[in-house]
Amino acid sequence: MQDEEYMRQLSLGNESALDSLVFLYHKPLHGYVYRLLLDEKLAEDIIQETFIKIYKQGKRGDIPDKFKPWIYKIATNLCKDYWKKASTQREKLTDQYEGGHVQVHHIIDLQIERKWMIEALNQLTIEYRMVLYLRFYQDLKYSEIALALDIPINTVKTRITRGLQRLEIILRIDEQKGAGADE
Repeated sequence: MQDEEYMRQLSLGNESALDSLVFLYHKPLHGYVYRLLLDEKLAEDIIQETFIKIYKQGKRGDIPDKFKPWIYKIATNLCKDYWKKASTQREKLTDQYEGGHVQVHHIIDLQIERKWMIEALNQLTIEYRMVLYLRFYQDLKYSEIALALDIPINTVKTRITRGLQRLEIILRIDEQKGAGADE
């Protein structure tokens, strides 16, 4: 069943349609929101609020044309609302994750490599982190990212290009630090 059909079912009173959407989208949404907020409990709260909004709109019969970008837009907007209310807290959370690095030449396990990449991503500004995560972890198209973040598609392209350039610099620096650690 397509996501939009689950929303139609929800508008018809089929409560189990929401369960299906939660089953399909909880994990990817959680991953996205967690990467933005870097706080497990807060990410879970945002996800719950996202599904509450989905439920309410579904009950009203508000069915989006493109479901996946729409739910990411809801989650993104809830994150933005949080940042507006607690910008100093956000900076504190981001700073907690900027210190560590993993030595590149010792990476033999895919999990370690993934952790290293996530740490590098966490060093980027939130604007770059959002577009890169949606593109490469959630496999959204540029047009879907533009819809989800409510920004022009050219801005998406620019942020992806610049984000990848900055990520490459971060990874090179981390690799040099790692190589120098053994000497």
